[in-house]
Order: sequence, then C-alpha cells, then structure tokens
Amino acid sequence: MPIKRLYRLQRARLTATPLALRPQLGFKARLLRYLILLGVLLLAAYIGMRYGQYQQEMALAKNAQAKQNQIQSNQQRLATLEQEKALLTQQLTVIGAERDALKRDLSTLQQDAAVTRETLSFFESLLQSNDRSRLASFVACDLQMRATDRLGYRLLLVQGTDKTTELSGRLLLSLQFVVDGKKQTLTLGDEQSPVLAVKHYHRAEGEFNLPENAAGPMLMDVRFVEAAGKKVLASCQKKI
Repeated sequence: MPIKRLYRLQRARLTATPLALRPQLGFKARLLRYLILLGVLLLAAYIGMRYGQYQQEMALAKNAQAKQNQIQSNQQRLATLEQEKALLTQQLTVIGAERDALKRDLSTLQQDAAVTRETLSFFESLLQSNDRSRLASFVACDLQMRATDRLGYRLLLVQGTDKTTELSGRLLLSLQFVVDGKKQTLTLGDEQSPVLAVKHYHRAEGEFNLPENAAGPMLMDVRFVEAAGKKVLASCQKKI
C-alpha cells in the first residue's frame, strides 16, 4: 500500500542519516548570541543612518552649489547691467554735449542771420534812399525778449546817402514798461556817455535788465543826438 511504502522510505532515510550531537547552549551563550545579533542590527541601523545623513549632506551640498551658481550668475548679470548702464550714461552724456553744441551752433547761426539781415537792410537803405539831406537814420531797430528779466536790442545806424562827413554824437536809449500797474522807464546813455564817431554806419547791441514783475507793453525809444547839444540826428522806436 502507498502508506506503508512511504513509511518504509522515511524510515530508511532516518536510518541512513548519521547522528550528530549538538550541545545545548547555556544562558550566557544565548545572551551573547542575542547581544551579537543586537550589535549587528545596531550596526546596520547606524550604517543606514550614516548613509541617510550622507545622502542628505550631498543633497544640501548640491542645493548650496546651485544657489552659489545662481548668485554668481546674478552677480555677472548685475555687472553686465552696470556696464550697460555706464555705457548708456556715457552715450547720454555725449548726446547731451552734442545737443548743447547744436544749440550753440543754432544760436550762432541765428546771430549771423540777424547780422546778415542788418547788413542787407543797410545796403538796401543805401540803394533805395533818395533823401540826400538826411544826416543819418536807423535801418535796424530790433527788441527781443531773451529772458524773463532781460530784453535784448540790436541797432544799425547809417549815414544819409552821399554823406561822407563823419558824424559825432551820443546814443540814448529808454525803455518804458509797467510794474504793478505803474509805468516805469529804464534809460541807457546820457549827456556824459562816450561820444560815438559814425562814418557810413554804426552797429550797437546790448540788453535791458528788467526789474521783478515787469510787464508789457514795452516801448523802446532810441535817439542819436549831437555830441555838443541835444539835436536829434536820428531816432527809432520799437514796441513789443
């Protein structure tokens, strides 16, 4: 029967197995075994903890390096921006200097144009004038506001046609304006002013320094009088 056969096989296997004697461990041996096992477990736990710390330190080092790289990148970008800012500032300075130079050139050109207009008026007066008895006249009598407290004037005095004798006289100017509703007058030149010697033409320019709150209308009266008297040889008026 199968059961008896299985029993015989098991009995034969047990008979063939050699006997081995195993001494029974005492309390100290078992305790030592447990301590060794516990030591192995603690060592494994310690190694695992140290490995975890190492992994954490590596992650922190990578983060710190990434932050350091980011800081260096930001510093480089900041330095680049500072250089660009300095370059732009330098360019703006150059542009400002060029603008100021252009303003000066424009002012010079305007002054040259005014002188040219005066010269043209002078020659036109010489060509078109038929009054041979006139001693002198103002062919240019300009008044312009240069600032809130300054008025500039430009004058061109010419002798009459065919007049070759040198004229001597004084140039007297006056400016009428209003301050707080009251008329006031500024004068330039008097009887003690230097005598001008005019031959063919004389050009004069200057400024009136206005008091505070000066308002218009403003009227400039110009006279060229004899050096030894009060006879008016030429006159003009300009109102703005």
